[in-house]
Amino acid sequence: MADVWLEAGREGQVFSYGLRGDQLAQPGDLVRVRLRGRQLHGLVVATQAVNSVAPEVLARCLAIEDTVQREAVATDWREWIESVAVRCHLSAFRMLKAALPSGWLGQARSLNERTLWWVALQRSGAMASPPLTKRQQQLLDYLESRGGGDWLRGLQSAGFSAAPLRVLERNGLVQRQRRSAALASDDASAAQEDPRQLTAEQAQAIADYNAVSPGQGLLLWGITGSGKTEIYLQLAAQELQAGRHVLLLTPEIGLIPQLVDRCRRRFGARVLEYHSGCSDRERLRTWRRCLQPEQPLLAVGTRSAVFLPLDPIGLIVLDEEHDASYKQDAPMPCYHARDLAMDRMQRLGGRVVLGSATPSLDSWVQLAPAGSLHLSRLRQRISQQPLPPVHVVDMRLELEDGHRRLISRPLMDRLAALPEAGEQAVVLVPRRGYSPFLSCRSCGEVVMCPHCDVALTVHRGRNDRQWLRCHWCDHREEIASRCSHCGSTAFKPFGAGTQRVLDLLAQELEGLRLLRFDRDSTGGRDGHRRLLDRFAAGEADVLIGTQMLAKGMDLPQVTLAAVLAADGLLHRPDLRASEQALQLLLQLAGRAGRGERPGQVLVQTYSPDHPVIRHLVDGRYECFLEEEVQLRRDAALVPFSRACLLRLSGESATQTATAATLVAEQVRPLCEAQNWWLIGPAPAPVARVAGRSRWQLLLHGPVGSSLPLPPGQELWNSLPSGVALAVDPDPLEL
Repeated sequence: MADVWLEAGREGQVFSYGLRGDQLAQPGDLVRVRLRGRQLHGLVVATQAVNSVAPEVLARCLAIEDTVQREAVATDWREWIESVAVRCHLSAFRMLKAALPSGWLGQARSLNERTLWWVALQRSGAMASPPLTKRQQQLLDYLESRGGGDWLRGLQSAGFSAAPLRVLERNGLVQRQRRSAALASDDASAAQEDPRQLTAEQAQAIADYNAVSPGQGLLLWGITGSGKTEIYLQLAAQELQAGRHVLLLTPEIGLIPQLVDRCRRRFGARVLEYHSGCSDRERLRTWRRCLQPEQPLLAVGTRSAVFLPLDPIGLIVLDEEHDASYKQDAPMPCYHARDLAMDRMQRLGGRVVLGSATPSLDSWVQLAPAGSLHLSRLRQRISQQPLPPVHVVDMRLELEDGHRRLISRPLMDRLAALPEAGEQAVVLVPRRGYSPFLSCRSCGEVVMCPHCDVALTVHRGRNDRQWLRCHWCDHREEIASRCSHCGSTAFKPFGAGTQRVLDLLAQELEGLRLLRFDRDSTGGRDGHRRLLDRFAAGEADVLIGTQMLAKGMDLPQVTLAAVLAADGLLHRPDLRASEQALQLLLQLAGRAGRGERPGQVLVQTYSPDHPVIRHLVDGRYECFLEEEVQLRRDAALVPFSRACLLRLSGESATQTATAATLVAEQVRPLCEAQNWWLIGPAPAPVARVAGRSRWQLLLHGPVGSSLPLPPGQELWNSLPSGVALAVDPDPLEL
């Protein structure tokens, strides 16, 4: 008899199924069963002998999936997932469902891997074969030019029919082989590039990694352009050679294309992708290939790839480890990929590499001897170019001189000189869209989303059509010509987004070629790759974008990095505002001067004396970290304490507020017993989203202590049906 976990109800349920004599099921196997007339895929969680229940009473397993699905969830992996569920205060089933790719559990359908034909030259073919026709010889020459083989669909695309192929196969000159479709996306015949020559600092970083004990990690602090990616690749090669898998994580989908391309040039068909930009079928295929690999694999992905069932895994790399995108705060489970990677490697005896030009304070305080991270520094760029100097444009002086435009005169002059010099620039705009919001100059009324407590954003499309859009719930509406509050026609967009900056530059600097780089302009599969390829090919002089610009792009012709409205980054009401602002500005500065030409950074601000701007100019990030550590330690703030955020949402504001009060009363005794503070309940910073009221409670307590929450589903059991609750341990935003 087998106990099978099925996706039934909110938390899933375990049902018992009988087995035929020829059916052998083990915990972790994926099986196909029938429940209430539907065929479902379920997970075997236990097997047992049939006891007092008569076998004929039990339902019968219809089929167990083929050997590809044997131990579809390994025991060690499932035990780790169950420990993560406890850490995230989530049921084991919901944690498992979140970790597995969509479609792995649920309604049964074919999971068989699609196969394709690979056509390979047989260099020891029959010597006595009849004379070849011209077309047959052309086919052999084509295969030779492709390194000795190609996919059948590649031959068809090249114009070869089946007739010459059949003759060559019959004469033993070529052979057709069935191969997994998972390999078809890679050109297995492409020549792989050789590792690059390492600098002394890079070689020392690899030596530092090899000195790290299993289960620990390396914090690789390297300035932008210092060659961190090459270190990742050479460490990956070392682990693959030893027969261990490698996982390389990056914070944004926009960084995947360049990284995957570089990995595939080095490692070919053993490189996999796993992220939300992949289709469900592609993720299922990657997952299956991880379960039964033909060779050690290198997987590249975003935070969800930390769950890939790679075994044995020797190395997990988090590039740009400081980035907040590694933290999932909604929906549950709320986890940080860095913490899960460290935990997984401690269990399995692998190692972690955290790479960044601006390490997070959370990682900095984990350095040995107090923590399990060891530090390795890269202080020089590969190009030997120094870091670009930072010039601060005081927008107060611009205003005093009568210059009231968004773009300062120094920046305008520098941009105008780009085409003649054959150089490029990137311009960071803190917001995307055409303008942040629409407001009335007469009465001050701001057009708000009817479903959320946020202002609608102005967007512009083709033919200069404008509309309003909410970036929280995607509500859209047309722009009115008059204020609905006072009737004034002084009703205009306020602020600046990427589209408005592009329009202003197009008006002011005629002939300057511009491209926009944000989530709205890079939609679709490979949207980021296509746009960056266009910019790298010289189709534009200036790339205007949001924070995506600062992350990991290598564009040698960029000599200028500019920041508009830096003040929006400096004055956010958040504990980590200064840290995140300085990280972003330093990362953006690193985009300039990576090639042979020196770079320059221009920052426009009304607060030139702000500590973040001061540290940006002097480049002393370590000094900033030391100051911030002292401030946080003195105030007993994160990471020298723990926090947990309880978020409630519901359609009824009154019902949600009442539920928040009830939850507070449940956890208050536990907080007092464990020396935690309870703050709230209070409305969330954005108190309404998509028509749902939002409240929250903040728990604050000693570092290293467990969360003061009741076990299991007690918190959820007390909630009314219309109210949802999410638990976010160790939130990044409070």
